Amino acid sequence: MALALRPGYRALLQAFGTTMAFGMLLQPALADEAPAKVQKITVTGSSVKRIQGETALPVEVVTRSDIDKSGVNTAQELLEKISSNVNGYNTSQGVGDSGQPGFAGANMRGLGAGSTLVLINGRRVANYAFNGGAVDLNSIPMAAVERVEVLKDGASAVYGTDAIGGVINFILRNDYQGVDVSAGYEATEKGGGNSTKAAITAGYGDLTSQRFNVLASFNYEKVEALHGKDRDFAATGIRPDLGFTKTSGNAYPANFYDDVDGTLWNTTAYKGCIPSAGSYQINTTTGAPQPTRKNCRYDYTSVLDIMPPSEKYNAVLRGVFKITEDHEAYAEYMRSDTKYTFASSETPVNDFSGNGPFIYPAGGKYYPTTVTLPGGKTATPSGDLSLAWRLKDGGLRTNESHATLDRILAGVKGTFGAWDYDTAFNFSKSHATDSYVDGWVSEKKLKAALLTGEIDPFSGNAQTAVGQKLINDAKIIQKVRESEAKVTSWDAKASRELMKGLSFAAGLEVRKEELKDTPDAIMSSGDIQGGGGALPPVAADRTVQGLYGELNYEVLKGLETLLQVRYDHYSDFGGTTNPKIGVRYAPTKSLLLRGSYTTGFRAPTLSDMFLPNFKGNTANNFSDPNRCPGGTVPPAYSGFVNASLECDAQLNNLQGGNKDLKPEKSNQYTLGLRFEPTNLLSVGLDYWNIERKDTISALGDTTIMDNYAKYDNLYIKHKPVDNTLGVPGAIDYIVQTAQNLGTYKTDGLDVTFAAALPRAEYGRFRLNYDGTYIFNYKYQRENGGEYIQNVGKYTDDNGAISQYRHTLALTWDFQDWSATVAQNFVLGYRDQGDERDVSDISTFDLQGSWKGMKGLTLTAGMRNIFDQNPPQSVQGRTFQVGYDPQYADPRGRSYYLRAGYTFK
Repeated sequence: MALALRPGYRALLQAFGTTMAFGMLLQPALADEAPAKVQKITVTGSSVKRIQGETALPVEVVTRSDIDKSGVNTAQELLEKISSNVNGYNTSQGVGDSGQPGFAGANMRGLGAGSTLVLINGRRVANYAFNGGAVDLNSIPMAAVERVEVLKDGASAVYGTDAIGGVINFILRNDYQGVDVSAGYEATEKGGGNSTKAAITAGYGDLTSQRFNVLASFNYEKVEALHGKDRDFAATGIRPDLGFTKTSGNAYPANFYDDVDGTLWNTTAYKGCIPSAGSYQINTTTGAPQPTRKNCRYDYTSVLDIMPPSEKYNAVLRGVFKITEDHEAYAEYMRSDTKYTFASSETPVNDFSGNGPFIYPAGGKYYPTTVTLPGGKTATPSGDLSLAWRLKDGGLRTNESHATLDRILAGVKGTFGAWDYDTAFNFSKSHATDSYVDGWVSEKKLKAALLTGEIDPFSGNAQTAVGQKLINDAKIIQKVRESEAKVTSWDAKASRELMKGLSFAAGLEVRKEELKDTPDAIMSSGDIQGGGGALPPVAADRTVQGLYGELNYEVLKGLETLLQVRYDHYSDFGGTTNPKIGVRYAPTKSLLLRGSYTTGFRAPTLSDMFLPNFKGNTANNFSDPNRCPGGTVPPAYSGFVNASLECDAQLNNLQGGNKDLKPEKSNQYTLGLRFEPTNLLSVGLDYWNIERKDTISALGDTTIMDNYAKYDNLYIKHKPVDNTLGVPGAIDYIVQTAQNLGTYKTDGLDVTFAAALPRAEYGRFRLNYDGTYIFNYKYQRENGGEYIQNVGKYTDDNGAISQYRHTLALTWDFQDWSATVAQNFVLGYRDQGDERDVSDISTFDLQGSWKGMKGLTLTAGMRNIFDQNPPQSVQGRTFQVGYDPQYADPRGRSYYLRAGYTFK
């Protein structure tokens, strides 16, 4: 009888079959592997120094060698290969997102970037200034990273119980001697998204003989833009094959209202509009040609960048001085500098602000005195004309985000008798600016310019010098926003073995968090067309005092218990005490059983509470169900409904913080095992279970509009009723500020597998597998509400939560040669709307390197060998269309070359 398996189980078993078949080859000839030399280290998740090995807590370690062989360039790319990191925020999503441009964030367990604690050398870093809720991965100096440790059970008593999803600790190189220089270039086969990279790391001084070591590292990277038009799957928002069209009634040339019949007209509609300029005469539901349509629709997503151009560098200077044999002082300075340029669609010229329409005057130079309509009839406009226009002559709305991170660390560590200690002062500051460099215009100036009659909105022809100057003079070219987030802290910890089998550690931390957001006067005025309402300045701070203790007790031979407790006092939320319990049992040398339980407490970040409330645009298009039911204006409402704003259109949304938020609280546990029958084979299984209450997030725009009756007047705000026909007021905006939603429950299984064949005359093969299978991801939209199962499907609140993902890498080393082939796999899921499936994502990467000359390493690689396009999706959470940028890399097949030289 055949056994029917769900797709996720099939994928998991297939991966196990591959890895276990490889493991069967390891049984003979194991004697050539000498036991690894043990050393006393501190493992992420514990302050007790111990013999190197597995603890009661699941920690994944990515070494420098692993990073080099993966072919990644950035911390964001590296973490995308960690299976427990789900739906991380990448910089592509910053296109059109005025709240956090230039940000890239980790997202352990899919619980949000704010629930993932990112550390450098075990200490906190300032959150990104523009969203204040999480560390920007762009600030991580990858050239200086020695290894990355990922604590997967979260809610750490040592680092902070706000790490509900987990902890990612980037550990920098230490005591390095020599100089490493490297450079590389990567080019996509289809063009766009190419990158250049260079790095240098130098270290001098021997701690043993010279009592000091100084390390300096510098990393530079430049990435070119990838335009949506350069990829077939993202070139247009008109996708009848997928059942959607994402277009705008603010068209080019302009649609305009006339008092004759209260509908929109366009002077080019009779000839099918101007498709070459993104203007179409189509049905807004099907995307099919609609020859009777009197107006045009603009394909605004066709001009987006799907990957923004960027330029960034990171620099690290670190020094260590050995005071005595038992004590050493250290200091560290880190600087990162990142620039991203985001280009989104041209400014829509319509009455978004409620300050009245954009008028082209009767008698203006380009007034359309006669309009040819579809079917050949003509009409004669009269009076001033109200415009629904796309300002292509003003260029793409283009922002440049410039973010820097400065971090200063100074401390002393060593031993006093039986005590190990470490204490340090830590200061970090994230500073970010947002500048308008093209396309943005002043509403007041553009209205005045149109009233001169010298601008041509109607023909699609190039503007005259006079008209173009009027448009250029209305542009806003300046820095419009500046924000700063700071963390200042002092911490101290000490540990010792109290008696054989009993170790103790304690620590304390005092930190101050500050956030200052200062919009320019132009943003505070609200006089930015298509840019939302006024943005007020914000300044806020808090202090946190933490104290923790830890006991590690060997109850019996092979059986250890880990007891931790942490107390934190927040100046704005009071005190909280959170314990952690862990058990580690090794009945044999080859088998380890472990488990842990902990509670978490995450106070709202300063950004969650105080980020200025501002108006942006929804990523999806909607029709006002009262004034434009089914996307059609009722005849009785004609003349009162602005079809370009209320029918199949992007709506305004209100984003930002909420001062009334409550903290999140969690309960979570893990159960796992590690099996290592030989030094060449290791298998790990870890079950995790997390329950988080009062989740801080915002409802998706589609969720709100799909539940219109439920959320009307709560999250849907209206303008006043503006006529005597009983037509409800138009939707002013949708509220998407931070809220305390309901409970999230998620659980799953992490699987790791590492194996190697014995050395042979043909070299050595190694296999590494890292996979995560999610059993449940359930959540409530409000406390007491029904639970919605998100695993294996897309929801507008959280995006898609794939049930299973893995990375699988096979490496071959032979003398001076090395090669790695890796698979990146994400199981498909049910798409938005629950009417179609998104296919699996499976890409393969290949890399080879040669070290045949002393000090020289040459590397060549190919990413996405089989040139797999992202799977098609109708998701509407991002401005990119046709695929989901959270799940798939849009670059396609690419090739890279790198060269490195080491001076010793």
